[in-house]
Amino acid sequence: MEIQILCRKLIKPSAPTPPNLRILKLSPVDQVQYSVKPPFLFYYSADSSSSTTTGSTEEVERRRINRLETSLSGTLTRFYPLAGRYMEDGNWVDCNDEGAEFFVAKVKGRLGQVIISRRDEMIDELGHLAGGESTSPVVSVQVNMFDCGGVVIGIRVSHRLFDGFSAINFFTSWATASRQGMDEDVIWPTFAMANSILPVPANDLDLPKMKPRPPLMGTDNGVTKRIVFDGSKISALRAISHDPSFPRQPSRVEVVTALIWRALMRVSRAKHGDSLRTSRASHAINFRPRIVPPLPPLPLGNLQSRVTTTFMVAAATRRWMISYRS
Repeated sequence: MEIQILCRKLIKPSAPTPPNLRILKLSPVDQVQYSVKPPFLFYYSADSSSSTTTGSTEEVERRRINRLETSLSGTLTRFYPLAGRYMEDGNWVDCNDEGAEFFVAKVKGRLGQVIISRRDEMIDELGHLAGGESTSPVVSVQVNMFDCGGVVIGIRVSHRLFDGFSAINFFTSWATASRQGMDEDVIWPTFAMANSILPVPANDLDLPKMKPRPPLMGTDNGVTKRIVFDGSKISALRAISHDPSFPRQPSRVEVVTALIWRALMRVSRAKHGDSLRTSRASHAINFRPRIVPPLPPLPLGNLQSRVTTTFMVAAATRRWMISYRS
């Protein structure tokens, strides 16, 4: 896939961050996150009904980029740490308004054809944004324009600052600002809540840092699969799986996880002589709605915990048991 970077710039907030918000101290939970900027990709096909698609190709692309830049600048005034810089030596964010990294790229080919015939390659190429994982800006954005008018927007956000919940709220706010401007529908998030719940000790302990996870794309050590489940099938699976003696019905995530896990266990038994083996499933859990007393609306940061479920087999008795650990 041929990708040509047309420009790189820094998008600054449309209004300066107040001096009293200049320093954002990271909580212990933030500090032990992986030092990575996970990629997110958003696909948009060409839409002739849009007001931004009238005129020549160059005019359309220019209007789109201007709208994205303007709306991102406005959104950064409310998500101001994302325009700052992470200071590793002190585990804090300097909210200095230096800006988010913004790339514009041209991709040869049609988006629909690439998704069908070269999807894995596209994810691999566009997921490795020009901004990379370890660049200084907290956020890197790459707008990829295809010959057909389709667009793929790739975004990387530092995991040291944001978990998945926080990142999704940022994406949603930027999308809202791009569609209708900076109005009341664009959220005002709350920062530093994780630090108030789990404050940094007075002696500022030197917490252990997680090593970066090994890459999966482009290696022989990992396989990625995209599995699509129909909503009605998941509902039917929930109904079948429900035990009347249990106080609640299993969630959608639980039944899909159980289905995939059971299939993998059957594969394992077929490969290893019809014997059960110990296995483990892990999920990241958003604990915002589980905190007592309730938190203010939209607290951002790393307010999540990993819960691991282990299926263990006792070799001597051939019994099995399931344990949970958070």
